Amino acid sequence: MNDIIELNRMEFMILNSLYNANCTNPYHSMTIMDLINDNEGVLGARMTVYRKMQKLTNAGYIKKGCLDNHADTFYLLEKGIKTVEGGKIV
Repeated sequence: MNDIIELNRMEFMILNSLYNANCTNPYHSMTIMDLINDNEGVLGARMTVYRKMQKLTNAGYIKKGCLDNHADTFYLLEKGIKTVEGGKIV
């Protein structure tokens, strides 16, 4: 239980966007701007999302994928997938 962090709504929205876009490997991943656009700007400024991505990466929910031009991309790891699937209403 010690390795579980509390996710806020914004962090779950990021994980959910990656899940819905099937971003599960380095070649199927999204940039920060893709995430902001996918959520119609409600995630806030680019730097805010960047900080959230760092937190999710350090916690093992996501990982950096391949570069898209000069931008980092991100994809879900198993922990992120299980978190989103556990939060879905069936």
